[in-house]
Amino acid sequence: MDMKKILFCLALLLGSGLAMRAQDAAQGLQEIRFGVGVRGPVDRSVGWGSPEIVSLSYAHYGQRGYGIRTGIEFMPQNTRIDTYFGIPVAFSARTRAYSLKESIGHGITSAAAGAVRDAYYGIEPTAKSLFSDFLLNLFNRAEFFAGLTPGYIAGESRSAGSSYGNYTQTDQYINLNHHFSLTADVGFSLSFRIWRFNIGVVPAVHYYLTNNFTSISETYPISEEVGGNHSHTETPVRFHFSALGALSFSF
Repeated sequence: MDMKKILFCLALLLGSGLAMRAQDAAQGLQEIRFGVGVRGPVDRSVGWGSPEIVSLSYAHYGQRGYGIRTGIEFMPQNTRIDTYFGIPVAFSARTRAYSLKESIGHGITSAAAGAVRDAYYGIEPTAKSLFSDFLLNLFNRAEFFAGLTPGYIAGESRSAGSSYGNYTQTDQYINLNHHFSLTADVGFSLSFRIWRFNIGVVPAVHYYLTNNFTSISETYPISEEVGGNHSHTETPVRFHFSALGALSFSF
């Protein structure tokens, strides 16, 4: 064969290989994620009201797994105040995604290690513990994120209900101090990838940099005959916790 033809074929193969590598590397650098879950104050005495949250986000990553994620989130009630919209913007870092074969191998190894550990301590391994160890290791990608979420709370201050003691009544209110909000957010996600789809969980903690909510509690005697002092306390509500189930598509 002519040397020029050989060189041309080698160049063509090399170019095709580089193009395939570039294409493989580019796969999954962008992601659209839909999430549904709950979110409410860490202080459960405040009461969550209707805690549902829905989110839709878009993320773009570099080759090393660092990227940025933004989107929109909606709650029918936020700390008992009606209608909340937020636009999260976060920097994130994610690990590479293990293949399904690798994930199953890790799951089997983890379950076997758990059985050996239990046997060493004289504990009889159960199907539940073995399955838990196996299932936990099926998550084949982790992501850590931190950012800010400007938002708007459309509702108004409202009563959070009443409670009764033997001789007293306590009324609780949630006061909305500002409609516009800004939270600092930190969280992570664990996902199980099948082809380009990812199923996962996304827990996070949110801190209100703006003083949006105040929990007001008033306690007073049920009747004048009982006597007693009237008490009034106000507590800022700063920390929220959220947990979402998510479905995403990488491309």
